[in-house]
Amino acid sequence: MIEKYLEIHRRKVRGHESAPIRPGVQAARSASAMAGLEPVERVFLEGTSPVSLGHLTLRTVEEANEFLRSYGIDPECPIERLKMEEIHREAVDFLRRLLCPAPRACDATLTMPPEVEDPSNITRFLIGASTMSQHQPLQAWACAVLRVMHAITYANQLSVGPHSAEIRRQILDRFRSRVHTDENGQLWLGRESDRVPLCSIQYREEKARDSVILKLLHKPDNLPQSVHDRVGVRMVTPGKREALQVLQYIARHHLANVAHLTPGRSRNTLLTEDWEKSAGAGNPHSSPDFRSLQFTCRQLIRLDNPMYAATRKIRKALQESPCRDLEVALSELEGHAAQPYIRFLFPYEIQILDQENDLKSQIGESSHSNYRQRQLRAVRHRVFPAGLLAH
Repeated sequence: MIEKYLEIHRRKVRGHESAPIRPGVQAARSASAMAGLEPVERVFLEGTSPVSLGHLTLRTVEEANEFLRSYGIDPECPIERLKMEEIHREAVDFLRRLLCPAPRACDATLTMPPEVEDPSNITRFLIGASTMSQHQPLQAWACAVLRVMHAITYANQLSVGPHSAEIRRQILDRFRSRVHTDENGQLWLGRESDRVPLCSIQYREEKARDSVILKLLHKPDNLPQSVHDRVGVRMVTPGKREALQVLQYIARHHLANVAHLTPGRSRNTLLTEDWEKSAGAGNPHSSPDFRSLQFTCRQLIRLDNPMYAATRKIRKALQESPCRDLEVALSELEGHAAQPYIRFLFPYEIQILDQENDLKSQIGESSHSNYRQRQLRAVRHRVFPAGLLAH
C-alpha cells in the first residue's frame, strides 16, 4: 500500500497521473530525445572516446578560442601559441612518417595536402574540422591532425623531466641487483638456493615516443594513465617451468610488491592451455600464438624535494643576516616545501616468457614487426575516415 501511494505521488510531482509508461514507449521516447543530439554531445552520455568523433561543432573564431581555453590553452598567450605550433609540427611529422605510408600492399598510401601543414592558425584547424561534408578531404585531414595533436598533448603529460633517470633507477635496480652471471657464463636471477636460470633479460628504460603516441591513439580510453609499460623488465627462461619459478622468485623476494599490482593488468597465456580465460587485459594487436606471463605493478617513488633543501639554505643564511622582506617571502615558500621528499606511484611492466615464445616474437606472425603492422593499421582506421583510406 505504501509503495503504491509513493508511486502515485511521484507521478503527481512529475505531472503524470496516467497509467505507467510501457517499456517500449519509454525506449522510443528516449531514442527520440537522443536523435536531436550533436555527436559531441553524445560523447558526454555514451562514454566514447573524443578521438572517434567525426567532426567538431565550432563555427566561429570565438567558439574555437573558447574551446581552446576550456581545453587548457590560452590562444592569446604567445608562448602557448608557439607550443601549439610545435605540437602541430610533430603531429604532421608523425602522420607523414608512420600513418601515411601503406602498412601492407593492400592498403592505401596517403598524401597529405600542403594546406594542413601550416601551423600558424590553430583556430582555423578547429573550424575546418567542424565542417561536416564527405566531399571535403581537407576537413578529414584537419580532424586527423587534431586527433594526433590530442594524443601528443597527452603524451607530453607522461614526461617525468629531470627525474626520469632516478625513477628508472629505483624501479630497475631492484632487479639488476638480483641478476648475475656465473663463472660458466650462465645468467641467473638470484644468488640464493631458489635462484632461477635465465636466457636473457632486457630492461626498458623508457618507451619510445612514437610508441606512446600510437598506444594513446589505439586505446579506447585514450588516457595517459593507460600507458603502463614505459618502464619494464623482460625475462626469457629456458622453459615454462623456469618461467613459473621466476614469477615465484619475484613474489617471494618482493621484487614486485603484491600490494601495488594493478588489478586487471595481469595476463597469463603461457602456463595454461585455456589461455583465453586467463588472458586478462590482453592487447588486441598481439598474435594469439604468442604466449607469456605479464603483469603491471607500481612502485612508490621517493624523490628529494629541491624546494625543501633550498628553503633550508635560505633560512640558515637569514639567521646570519636578517632581512624582513626575504623573511616574508621565505615564509610563503616554506608553506609549499614542508616535506623533504616527493612521493608518487609509478607503473612498470614485467614480462616473462620461455625461449620458444621469445623466438616467435622475433620471426613469424608473433614477431614485433607484424605486431607493429597490425597496430599501425588499427590506428590508421581510427585517425583517418574510411573515405580517405578507400582512395
